[in-house]
Amino acid sequence: MTIQKTQIRINDIIYTVTTHIERRSSVRVSITKTGINIRIPRHLSSFQRESEGKRFLDWAIEKIKSKPTIVPKTPIYQNNHLIRTHSKIYKLQIEHRDSIKNFSKISGSYIILKISNSHDEQAKQKYISKQLQKLLAKNHLEELKSRVHRLNTVHVNKPINKISYKYTISRWGICNSTKKEINISTRLLLAPIEILEYVIIHELCHLIEPNHSKRFWNIVKSIDPQYKQKKKWINANGSSLNI
Repeated sequence: MTIQKTQIRINDIIYTVTTHIERRSSVRVSITKTGINIRIPRHLSSFQRESEGKRFLDWAIEKIKSKPTIVPKTPIYQNNHLIRTHSKIYKLQIEHRDSIKNFSKISGSYIILKISNSHDEQAKQKYISKQLQKLLAKNHLEELKSRVHRLNTVHVNKPINKISYKYTISRWGICNSTKKEINISTRLLLAPIEILEYVIIHELCHLIEPNHSKRFWNIVKSIDPQYKQKKKWINANGSSLNI
């Protein structure tokens, strides 16, 4: 596999463009918070690679320009703060102490955090946010696996090797169709269950069609006829889903 990297500025943000020349059947492009990834089949000629790479890069640039950058709303966590996931409500128990060590765990419906007073308020909030991401992902992973396998069995019936939660800002789900792996954003723990299931279905459909072609969206629609309304909900409310 050959990897080429360049940088471009879009909407005053520097994006790293990574082009992968690899063994695959079709061209695919994905956009991250500060990156554009283009995957091109190795069997294409040099001219075809350059032409397809430019075409998909132009598409990605227009896609980024058409959507203003939305900065997620960062919560300020305090003692007794409630966190509502789609299946459970947790209460934070935050203790500030003189010890230099921090500690965190979930106990039933409580998330217990013991934080050193040596940290300033910004560092404390950063620690809480990171620990919540890890703790919630771990505590809800089996629930996610069960949901993904159920939806896969009913609608897609494709092999899946790995299912995980991953804290992402720019993408709600990631499907690696080659490795048969599905990652779901931890932020979706804060979304209604029907939104989580839409994203799962979206990623499952990539096991059939790895790109966002018309065929892909037809498959999504055949499983979830209301998917457009759910996409609109995410666009309108996604910035509030932040841990």
